[in-house]
Amino acid sequence: MHRRTFLFSLAALATQPALAPYDPKPNGLLDSAAGSWKGTLTYRDYQNPDKMVVLPTRIAVSMTGPDELALYYVFDDGPGKTVYSYERMLFNALKGELIWASGITKPSSSTYRVTVATSADRTSKIAFEKASDSGVDRYTFEISPRAWTLAKVEVRSGGAETLRSKYDLIKSDG
Repeated sequence: MHRRTFLFSLAALATQPALAPYDPKPNGLLDSAAGSWKGTLTYRDYQNPDKMVVLPTRIAVSMTGPDELALYYVFDDGPGKTVYSYERMLFNALKGELIWASGITKPSSSTYRVTVATSADRTSKIAFEKASDSGVDRYTFEISPRAWTLAKVEVRSGGAETLRSKYDLIKSDG
């Protein structure tokens, strides 16, 4: 009898579901990033630097890991011309850096130093920068449940700052 009880107990233990480890929750700074966004990209024209160009823009953002965003952009660049772009942003908190990869046809990747990473009242602010040939490229990124801004300012070696581009978007999904 004891042997039968033992074998039955052993069989019951063997049929228990295995406990799989859960993936970590998203980085709190990126909580509001996932979803569909719409608005504009304003950028300084490369051929006429005194002129700012505004393009209607949509971005679909998903999280591919707790610290990584995948971005899919659709730009309306005039009658009959739609431009697409694909990027990934990996935030490495331990190293204080952001690895930003873009492009499929001509892939590229850059590493930026994160200088600010704060979150309060469901709004996250992240600033990051990288030295360039003529100074520093500085970005400010702000995300809330309803708004997304990402601005690039070029800071030249003499200290002059020029706004190169800025996304102003609102969440377009529920």
